[in-house]
Amino acid sequence: MENKLYDLLLRAKENDEQAKAEVIQRFEPKIKKLSSTLPQWERDDLEQELRIQLVHSIEKFNVDHLVAFWKYYEEQ
Repeated sequence: MENKLYDLLLRAKENDEQAKAEVIQRFEPKIKKLSSTLPQWERDDLEQELRIQLVHSIEKFNVDHLVAFWKYYEEQ
């Protein structure tokens, strides 16, 4: 079974702007939920900051650690 988010992360990590946009779109409902209790002017700022942090997280994403985790998981 194909892990679409994983594939998107790999493409985004390689600076594929379309993949980055798709990852952000996937997390948009969570971003909106996190900001939903704030006044509108604060909400916009928080949502933008969350998107920026998401992009930074993509850049820091270490594929090697994830592969090691799955290898360990499958051996159990």
